[in-house]
Amino acid sequence: MRCLIYVPQMAAFGGIERHVCTLARALSARGHGVVVLTTSNSLGGDLRALLRDGGVGLRELALSRGRAGRPVKAAWMLKEALRARLGGWDVIYTNGQSALARLAWLAAGEGTRVVHHHHTAASEDEQRSWSQPFRSVLRRAPELVACSCATRDSLAIALPRNDIRYLPYLTPCPVAADMIADRAYPEGRTLNYGFIGRLVAEKGIDAICELSRRPELAGITWHIHGSGAAYPEEFFRPYANVVYHGPFAGAEAHARVLQELDAAVLFSAHNEGMPLSLIEAMSAGLPWIATDQGGTREVAVSDANSIVISGPADVGRLAGASAEMARRLRSGQTSRRTQREAYDRTFNPGTVLEKWFSFLEGEASPSRVAVGATA
Repeated sequence: MRCLIYVPQMAAFGGIERHVCTLARALSARGHGVVVLTTSNSLGGDLRALLRDGGVGLRELALSRGRAGRPVKAAWMLKEALRARLGGWDVIYTNGQSALARLAWLAAGEGTRVVHHHHTAASEDEQRSWSQPFRSVLRRAPELVACSCATRDSLAIALPRNDIRYLPYLTPCPVAADMIADRAYPEGRTLNYGFIGRLVAEKGIDAICELSRRPELAGITWHIHGSGAAYPEEFFRPYANVVYHGPFAGAEAHARVLQELDAAVLFSAHNEGMPLSLIEAMSAGLPWIATDQGGTREVAVSDANSIVISGPADVGRLAGASAEMARRLRSGQTSRRTQREAYDRTFNPGTVLEKWFSFLEGEASPSRVAVGATA
């Protein structure tokens, strides 16, 4: 079959970028023709190579992420959609929070399946940010996929729709399974907890800094991997137990980051769709601590290796959970091998790809097939 994939803007390296590029490459390897459209040219070199070497076409607006205004992007998308309409697509897969998905749908012909994938939380706060055109995308998408059961349920109430399905992200692991081994954490050895992701207040960066000063957590060093305008390097200098590493790019760098940590943390103060940083931590065998937001509880499939903090996320509760994870590490209750096995059962790329293949290569309900005139 022929598949057209549209993603609004792709960064150099990130979870949704890895999902889209891995899916496109895997579909191409099964003999399908795949073209990816995106309204920026900021994708990183290793992901570009993944697409290129896999025979996936990439068409991108010749402006970097964030530089093109909506009129420029809309004009480019309209041109590309009309050009793509000649391709005879079997599936059009759109992704992200953009009303421009409707323009990609213009490439649909008779019998084309149109699938929109919503990969954020769909919480009440997020819904207030939806434009009316984007809300129309969610209501009118012939087939709608959510990134977590929590997102699916939120969408079902907001739209409302009762035909939304959940499919997990593709989260390839940069650390091979045979490189994962359990470790000993004797008293006196410093524990390394880490946050990996965008540095925004909603991700609990300030809470990590406060925790770094708690005397009962003196045996923990907190590592920050990522970037954000609100958190330049100098922000972290007053915090002796915080190490700011900045952003990284590429699978090899990601593997090094994960292997240097003893546990991952995600102290979100807002809803998560499906927390990719926790799934990626699991893939390297890392236990994790996180606030109970959105799809986070769905990732806690190994009880000993995950702590979900329910209720108000005040620093005292976060400190208690952080100390509890330290106790589990030092007493041998956690296991990197067990955490990796939990990942393999639920989020392993082979398992997840089979679900996506079954969905995209299957048959849509007759009422859910889009035609060019109505898309």
